[in-house]
Amino acid sequence: MGLPLEDEDDDVSSDRRSFLQKASTGSAAAIMSAAAFLNNPYLASASASASASASASAEDNSPIILATFARRRVGALRASLTSLPPNKLGISQRLGEAFLYSNDATRTAGKDVFASFDFPADWLQLDRFLGGIQYVDQRNGDKLYVLKVPLPSGVETLKEVPKAYFGDTIFNPNGELVKNGNDIEEYKVLSSSMLETATATAEDSPPRRRLKVRYTTITGNNFSVERKGLVDIYEVGGMCYMLMTGSNAVRFDKKGVERDVVEYIADSFRVTKLPSVV
Repeated sequence: MGLPLEDEDDDVSSDRRSFLQKASTGSAAAIMSAAAFLNNPYLASASASASASASASAEDNSPIILATFARRRVGALRASLTSLPPNKLGISQRLGEAFLYSNDATRTAGKDVFASFDFPADWLQLDRFLGGIQYVDQRNGDKLYVLKVPLPSGVETLKEVPKAYFGDTIFNPNGELVKNGNDIEEYKVLSSSMLETATATAEDSPPRRRLKVRYTTITGNNFSVERKGLVDIYEVGGMCYMLMTGSNAVRFDKKGVERDVVEYIADSFRVTKLPSVV
């Protein structure tokens, strides 16, 4: 059962790619301009830090945080899949693997996690050799991704993170989601809630949060397609592991089989902390 969070003031539409591009590659002044436009306290914090650093050292700029693909421990090897009894949604397999906490392919004792989720057996895996997780339904373009992003500076719990932070880090034009062929025109985080986990033991069940998002993608033929989806998030050791999946916005709102598949995949997502010694 979800526990609704209060809406944040930073929940703003994001038809603003040029601002983000300037902010991620330009000067402290460009970052401050983008921060003001986005009304995002974390970009504003980054801009202030970058401005202060520039006065002390021209080479020391604060980077903007970006969501990256959660890397599999087994890298480019085939995903570890388990067959499930088929159901009416076509969900008949489960991926279950260890994911790296680090971004440099090194194992981090006590911080790496095990993650699993269920999805249709006929979805195609993309970019397997990069070590990340992306799957697509070739019939309609529905996708799923497993991403990660650290908690923002100064925030200690998943519940305290403004929901716009996740939207801005996932859909940033310099992030891995966009750089891997997902052209995003605009986006918005529509809602957020904390979810109850399987057990009351924090060690076994990390805090979990659910976002509903709307985003517009640009197809190869330069058509805009509005999509809606869910982002399921667990936080372990200061790192947020996120499964995002969605479908065409019209089909999502009709609450038919496509919406059922999205919700089933998100509901099936599990993240647990691995033992320190592996």
